[in-house]
Amino acid sequence: MRISFASSPRPGRENEDFVIASPDVAVVLDGAGIPDGLSTGCVHGVPWFVQQLGTELHRRAVEQQAGLTECLADSIHHVSQLHASTCDLSNPMTPTATVAMVRVRGESLEWLALSDSTIVINGRDGLQAVSDHRVSDVTASQRIDMAAALKGLSETDRRRRLAYAQRDVMNQAEGYWVAAHDPKAAEEALMGSSPLVDVRTVALLTDGAARPVDDFHEMTWTEAMHHLESEGPEGLIDRTRAMENADPNAERWPRRKCHDDATAALLRF
Repeated sequence: MRISFASSPRPGRENEDFVIASPDVAVVLDGAGIPDGLSTGCVHGVPWFVQQLGTELHRRAVEQQAGLTECLADSIHHVSQLHASTCDLSNPMTPTATVAMVRVRGESLEWLALSDSTIVINGRDGLQAVSDHRVSDVTASQRIDMAAALKGLSETDRRRRLAYAQRDVMNQAEGYWVAAHDPKAAEEALMGSSPLVDVRTVALLTDGAARPVDDFHEMTWTEAMHHLESEGPEGLIDRTRAMENADPNAERWPRRKCHDDATAALLRF
C-alpha cells in the first residue's frame, strides 16, 4: 500500500483535521469546529483531541488483532481518560471527530467510517463511496424547524443556537454519531471489507475535501477519483479551494462556512 496525503486548514485557522498512515493502516479524522465564543469545556481543544484519538487509533489498528470497531471504541475510551480529570466532558461542545480508516489484514482491506468523512474504494467492480450524512440531514432539518426562532438574530447568534441544537441530538438514535467521549459511538460506524486483489485505489476524505462532489455537485466520484489519481491529494484540495474562492458569499453553493479544513489521502495497491 503506497500512501500520499495532503491537509489544508481553513485560511487563518488552526487545522482541526488529522491524518496518520503506515504501510498497512491509514486514519483520517475531522474535528468538529464550533462557533467562536463557545467553550468546549476542554482545556486542550479540538486539534489536541483529533491528534490524540488519531494516533491512538492508528497504534491499536497496527498492533492489535481486534476489529476496527473495537479499536475505535478502546481509543475513544483511552482519550476520554486522558482528559477526564482536567476537562468537562459533559459540556455539549466537547471535542468530537468523524473517522475514516482502512487496514490491510491478510488478503483483505478492512474499512470503517463514522459520520460524514468519506471512503471511496476504486476496485474491479467500480467505485464504492461510503459516508454517513446524518449530521448534515439533521442540520438541514433543524434550520427549517427553527426558522421562526432564528429570524431576527445575528449570524453569530444563529450559528450558536444551531450548534446547541445539533449537539442535543449527537450520539442518539434519532440524531447522528461521532467520536466524542462515549465508546458506544463506535458501534454505529459503517464497516466492511474487500478482497485486496480487487482493490486498485482508495481515498479517505474529510467533508471539506469532498465538497466538489457532496456539496457543490461539480464532480462525480468517478471524476474526483480520476483527479486524485492524476493530480494527487493536493490537486483535489486546490480544486476545492478554487471553487470556494469563486463563491465567497456562499450564494452559488449555500454552506455554513466559505472554507473548511480539507484533508485527502490516496492509497494505491
